[in-house]
Amino acid sequence: MFKLPPIPRADGVTNRQVFLGLGARFFDELLSGLPDVLMPTMRVLLGLSFTQISLLSLVLNYVAAIVEPINGLLIDMWPRRRLLAWGAFFIGVSTMLVGLAPTFALLVVAYGVYGLGSGPLAHTGDVVLVEAHPAAPDRIFARATLLDTMGALLGPALVTFTFWLHFPWRWLLLSLGASSLVYAFFLLRTRFPVAAGISQETEDGHGHMLAGMRANLRTVLTHPAARYWLLFSLAFDLLETPFHFQTVWLAEEVGLSQALVGVFRVLEMVVGMVSLLALDRWRQRASARQVLRLAAAGVALLFPAWLFIPGIWPRFLLMVPLMFLLSMFWPIVRAQSLACLPGRAGAMTAALSLLGLLPLTLLLGLLADRANLPTAMFTGFAVGMASIVLLLSQGAGNQAVWAGQDDDNDAG
Repeated sequence: MFKLPPIPRADGVTNRQVFLGLGARFFDELLSGLPDVLMPTMRVLLGLSFTQISLLSLVLNYVAAIVEPINGLLIDMWPRRRLLAWGAFFIGVSTMLVGLAPTFALLVVAYGVYGLGSGPLAHTGDVVLVEAHPAAPDRIFARATLLDTMGALLGPALVTFTFWLHFPWRWLLLSLGASSLVYAFFLLRTRFPVAAGISQETEDGHGHMLAGMRANLRTVLTHPAARYWLLFSLAFDLLETPFHFQTVWLAEEVGLSQALVGVFRVLEMVVGMVSLLALDRWRQRASARQVLRLAAAGVALLFPAWLFIPGIWPRFLLMVPLMFLLSMFWPIVRAQSLACLPGRAGAMTAALSLLGLLPLTLLLGLLADRANLPTAMFTGFAVGMASIVLLLSQGAGNQAVWAGQDDDNDAG
């Protein structure tokens, strides 16, 4: 029933390369989600304020904002196995540091270390997959997102079982962090294809690398389709910002225990997986533009109800359609962003990484401390949704910004 048809690959792409490329986001989602789910426990244990919680994300984002643009430019110029292995190593070390952290100060260090590795691993993996499947970037990214959702699902599930079985939660972080170090070893021993349009000499470190980086970045910043997807990615970041506080909101405003927070996240990820399976099939019949329009309309109606209707069960019930539609945004927006300029996906990744300089989470945390958390979450959502609606209306008459489709009736 859920068997999906194969997606054609570029010449020379091997199963090992695709398998390890898919693993990049899986490990990133698995490890990055653990501190988020455990945040209610760490908040009580370390006495963290909302502002301190938001500062952790800000530290990660600011380190990533320095590392990721450089990594993005190197994706088109440097051996990708080194970038991938670097990323897997540092996110593993970061997760182990969170497991050891007795103070807020060490948590800050751990989040900063994660910023060193997350982009090189996940973003390089994104480019590897999109370039390996140039005929269907949306569909391969839907499947990649399905796999990383499994990683995101596994994290809360492991946290839930850890608390139910009364095992030490710190040991969970230490063991999973170590598994990422093993993954880094396999990445380092695998050769990935050279970037499209880049000679082997350039990838090995010779030639005019800096000139090529500048030219690629200049092309991204001046191309209309690239600028459109940069703005759309920013709007989606705004829309997602309230969900950085979701686990704390569920615990303190809704009244869920730490174990039930884990259950909520597990169910949320299951819904996301079903959504991605549906998206893979839906994109064979409908355009990306049609999918985003319907998803935006549904999310705009469901999120306020989910946030403000009182009670525990309404939050569980409304979460199902809300997350089903919200899960369709990321694979389309990311794949369209990377596919809009063939051969320069790394440079586009570098430009997208600069969005991390914007302190969206910190602003929402400050608003939550001054007003209250539900008000802050709704404000961030409203700004993001309004921006997406505006961009969808502008992109409706500009077919050039949509990769792989001619009009709204295109099956993709």
